[in-house]
Amino acid sequence: MGRKDREKKKRQRLNRLQQKERRKALIGSLKPLLWAFIAWFVLNTILHLPGIRDAVEVFFVSFTTHSAYWFGKVLFMPIEMTQVPFLSVNGFNMRVVMECTAYTFYLFAFVLVLFARWPLRHKLSSLGLILLGIFIINNMRFISMGYLGSYRPDLFDLVHDIVWNVLFGFMVFGLWAWRELTAGRKVVGKQEHEPMKPGPC
Repeated sequence: MGRKDREKKKRQRLNRLQQKERRKALIGSLKPLLWAFIAWFVLNTILHLPGIRDAVEVFFVSFTTHSAYWFGKVLFMPIEMTQVPFLSVNGFNMRVVMECTAYTFYLFAFVLVLFARWPLRHKLSSLGLILLGIFIINNMRFISMGYLGSYRPDLFDLVHDIVWNVLFGFMVFGLWAWRELTAGRKVVGKQEHEPMKPGPC
């Protein structure tokens, strides 16, 4: 066997080892996401159990109705609330139901952060940012849907059921990915600035 053949085989072994390490790293990075999806499914199942769903629905619907109303009032929007769960935006009447509360996205954000391999301080700040983002966007959804319903009621169901849900999913995952990147940079930066420990004599 010539020298070139030996070097070629050596490079091939090295490439296989590198690919194996990359696959291992990819699987390791996806494990928190897998556990988050499992936990999210379990929590959703629990919340839909008889005796639990009614109380959860009352809380989320009441919270969402009041928050959307006061959010719109602060922004001087033409929003009215006769009683929970009824809202009116620009003269278009809407009824807040459980699926309008974004509760699944609140839960998903919680489990994403819970299973993320981040420092505790980063977890707390990330959870606050993501939940705040969901809260603001969901309130903006009610206002925008009220205007849409008053001008184009034929598009209301399409935008409400599909477009907004897709946007919410991308937003939550995008915020999580951003915080994942910042967590990684913090860990790398910390390691670079740590003084080297002296080895054994």
